[in-house]
Formats: sequence, C-alpha cells, structure tokens
Amino acid sequence: MLTLAREALADDSWQRDAAAFSALVAEYEKLCRQSRRLVTMGDRMQQTLGNLNRDLAESERKYRSIFENVTEGIYRCDSAGRLVEVNPAMAAMFGCASPEAFVAEVGLLHRLFCDPDDYRIYEALLASGDARRYEARVRAPGSESLWVEISASAVEADGVGLQGVVGVLVDVTERKDMIEEMCRLARTDSLTGMWNRGYFMELAGRELNRARRKGGDLALLMIDVDHFKAINDTHGHDVGDMALVELARIFGESVREVDVAARLGGEEFGVLLPDASAEDACAVAARIARAVRSAAIESVAGTLRMTVSIGLASLEQPQDSIDSLLKYSDIALYAAKKNGRDRVEVYRRSVCPRRSADNGPGCPDGSGG
Repeated sequence: MLTLAREALADDSWQRDAAAFSALVAEYEKLCRQSRRLVTMGDRMQQTLGNLNRDLAESERKYRSIFENVTEGIYRCDSAGRLVEVNPAMAAMFGCASPEAFVAEVGLLHRLFCDPDDYRIYEALLASGDARRYEARVRAPGSESLWVEISASAVEADGVGLQGVVGVLVDVTERKDMIEEMCRLARTDSLTGMWNRGYFMELAGRELNRARRKGGDLALLMIDVDHFKAINDTHGHDVGDMALVELARIFGESVREVDVAARLGGEEFGVLLPDASAEDACAVAARIARAVRSAAIESVAGTLRMTVSIGLASLEQPQDSIDSLLKYSDIALYAAKKNGRDRVEVYRRSVCPRRSADNGPGCPDGSGG
C-alpha cells in the first residue's frame, strides 16, 4: 500500500494534493516503523517470558526433587500452625504411609510435640527470628517418640504479614541415645552397673547441700567385703566378679530409691542415705549385712558365702563435707574389721571426737544380724 501511495504521488494528476498526501505517507511510514519496533519488542518479551517459564519450571523441578528425595523431614504450615504439606521423608519418619495421610492425621503441628512447653519454646524462637537446631521429643499418633532437631523460619509477605512457616526435622534419636549411653557409661561401674566413684561424689555433694539448706539428716555407709582376696584365690576371679554383681543386687534391694549406692573401687562400696538419722542408717546397714550373710553363690570350688564389714558416719556439724564423711565412715569401717568383721561400726564424735570408732559403741544388731 505504501508503494501504491508513492506511485500515486508521482502522477501529475495528484499534484494539487501532493502536500497533504506526503504528510499522510510520512505518518504512515512512522506508524510502520513503530509497528515493527512493537513486533520486535513483543518477540523479545515472548522470548524472555519463555525463558522465565523454563527457569521457573526448572526451579520447581529442583525444589520438588529435593523436597521428595531428601532424608530430612520438611514441612509447611499456615499462619495458624496447620500442616499444609510434608515431604515423604517426614511421613516415613513417623511411620505414616503417605504425606497426605500424615497431614490428615496430625493436622496441627503442635500435636507432634510430646511436651507442650517444647512447642511454646519453639514458637518463641520463631517469634524472635528463626528456630535453629532446636531439640525436642515428638510423636505422631500411634508412633514411637523421637528426638528431632528442628530448624524453621517464618514466611512473610509485604503488607500481609505472617503467611506460614517452613521447617526441617532431623531425626537425632540415635545420636541422643548414644550421648546418653556415653554419659551412663561415664557414670556407672561396668561390672556391677552401680554408680561409680566420680558420679557418687557428684550426687553426694548435691545431697549434702540439700541437707544443709533444709537442716535434714544425712548418713553414709562404707562397705567392704570380708576376705575378698581369699574368695578370688579359692573360687577364681570370675566367681569373684559374680560375687560383686550379687552384692550390687543386694544393695539395690536393701536401700530406698532416693539412696545413692556406688562401687567406690575393688570390693569397696558406698551408700549415701539422705534424710536418714544414724539410727535409721544402722537399720539399713544391719539389713544389708543380713542379706549378704544369707546369699549363696555356687561355683566349682563349692558354695560361696560372704560377709561384709560396714562403717557408718552421719552429718553432725555444718562444716562436714563429703570427704570428711568418707573419712569418718572409713575409720568406722577399719574398726569393724579390727573388731572381728561381719559387723557394723558407727563413728560417734560425741563419744570420742578425735579417736576411731572402735572406741565408741557399735550399731545395734551390727555383729549378729
């Protein structure tokens, strides 16, 4: 059409309207140029939009691949704490058949937390920023409890506020159990399963401080197996170990749950009795002595019977420490051995403050059981 217009303009018959027609052609040429630019811009925008769609699809594919294949649990909640989506790993973590079934069964995130206080702390961490590596015990309906490490952050939109929460759960039950087992091993005697000397001293220190604050009683028994070397020499060390295990059982059955019994080393044991007077401790010591005397262990060398000597000391003065109580009970234990073994002796400072317990009276029923 532009060519035809130019031809018409060249014809003499059009000379009278040439100026007007030239202006029209110029405007038309301008319009064509603008149209071509718009088409070019449209092509570029279409290409850019296509690239963005491809990038978005690729990002979605990568996100979905990560979401569905990682071993960590991933969840999304709305602003009210309702679960919107979880990945297969999180559903499997709680023994659920599918993510959809898990969301339908649990519903609200707080239902996973075994302790409501843990969820309140989790919310407080989110409110102050992000929750990072927060440990809590969780359990879905019908599943066993797990220790998990939670990292979560709030999702917010400008002008809208909180939209929801995205979080990651890592099952740390095995690690937690391993740490607890290591702590247990560090605190217990490997043969008898009783507390070891180090943890006994720690627990004893706590009980002593509590007794001082409340003005309560506290007593300590030091127990030693009589002629233990002869037991090992006659019956063998394996039977000697069996004897120590049997003693641990007797101590466990003879004392209260609040009492602290420990193997202090070799054939020596200690029993701390909170809120127990010297008379109460005497009764416990006599009960232990009777139980040990009645125990029998069969071996190739014959029936093994044991006796124990017991030294007793009680908290009497504010300046008393665990070390001093151990010292006094050890003095009383020495007196029990010196006076014939298989008996209980009490360290009584009120009778003889600077001399050993063999100068003071023994426990009632201490030697005869």
